[in-house]
Amino acid sequence: MKSVQLLEVNNEGEILREGSSSSNNNIIMLLTNFGLYFILAPDPAACAGRPSQAPSAPSPTCPWSRHSIALPICNNAEHQEIPARDDDSSDEVSPSLPDWVGGSQCIEQFCLYSSQRFQGGRGIAVISTAANVEILKALETAQHVSSEKSPPYVITEVANKGLGMIANQTLRRGDSILSKTPAILIHRDFLELFPPGDQYPILDAAIQQLPDLLRQTFLSQMGHFGGHRVSDILATNSFQMDLGGEHGQHYGNFPEVSRFNHDCRANVAFHIDQNLNHVTTVVRDVSDGEELTISYLDPFEPRALRQERAQFAWGFACSCSQCSLPDHRSAKSDDRLRRIADIRSKLSDQKAPVTQGMIQNALNLYKEERLESKIAGIYTLAALNYNMLGNDKQATKHAKLAIEALSIEYGPGSPDEDSMKILAQKPKEHFTWRLRM
Repeated sequence: MKSVQLLEVNNEGEILREGSSSSNNNIIMLLTNFGLYFILAPDPAACAGRPSQAPSAPSPTCPWSRHSIALPICNNAEHQEIPARDDDSSDEVSPSLPDWVGGSQCIEQFCLYSSQRFQGGRGIAVISTAANVEILKALETAQHVSSEKSPPYVITEVANKGLGMIANQTLRRGDSILSKTPAILIHRDFLELFPPGDQYPILDAAIQQLPDLLRQTFLSQMGHFGGHRVSDILATNSFQMDLGGEHGQHYGNFPEVSRFNHDCRANVAFHIDQNLNHVTTVVRDVSDGEELTISYLDPFEPRALRQERAQFAWGFACSCSQCSLPDHRSAKSDDRLRRIADIRSKLSDQKAPVTQGMIQNALNLYKEERLESKIAGIYTLAALNYNMLGNDKQATKHAKLAIEALSIEYGPGSPDEDSMKILAQKPKEHFTWRLRM
């Protein structure tokens, strides 16, 4: 048995911990949004065909909050009826729309720029550096202009929630709901380093630079903190985004996403792709008339902690179906979540004793907890561990399930998807074969 390098890295690709184990292959343990799991390669330089550096995790999509805590977005729709448009975007861009303008209204290096031609006439306002605007211009050439001629939802009042997004047809896992670029993109340092009073004039000007429809949709969002209107909307409803490079951290606001209400057991997953599109996809079958939801909170946390975070960030306690369970049923749910964390930890540790029954138990717990929006991680772990235990059929099955789930949760072509494809094709030739035996 030869020494194996073990690396634990965070979402930024930074090495948190190094160690060694017994095998003849390199194992990289990657901490992503769905937890700790193996990324495996036949040698330190290969890593499933990629460079020897630790693979990067998906960019986090956590929002900015005035409390400087990393929490997902909140319901942010005003109580008014706004029908889903069937002409949301067009392949034709009016030649009269202005291209990129701005650069004169600034605080230090952070200036206001805008383009009403962006994304086929959708428009965008940006408060950032000139270098980052050039990145956006390059991204724009690669963007596909979406056309939602018949959206699979309507936006209407939902009891005790305000506006919500309701399916107007039966939807299946993998069906797309929305794909939108941000209305406004703001550099993190602009929001975090300068006094609010200095920010307000530029924030107000940014919203005025948006096309009429997008500006109205932005302003229809709800803010939870009060005070300056635009700042309040952004504090309530923004996602963290990374344009790449040393100074690429921004916050983006996607007004249409505000129509999704929260559920700790959401039926829709979301990610932000490399072209800045906020993509939402159904994760379990949805009936005509059923509400479409995303999760603002970490679904793996126990109810009390989820409630605490919601109250702190947005001033309300979650009342979704999961959080509204009677205390005895909620306690059982919390116990399942603890068991999930315990098993997942063992499946991620090559030295821990693992059985096929343990793997199946974890899969059953995910299904009992209705964690379909965060299931890619356990499918990945299941595939790897089944292969390490010499069960090639189950390894292949769960590698294929992982590929599908990774595409939904993180978008096609994620690094982890490539690793699963290698395992699914020839499990017995994969270096993890019988590694635990």
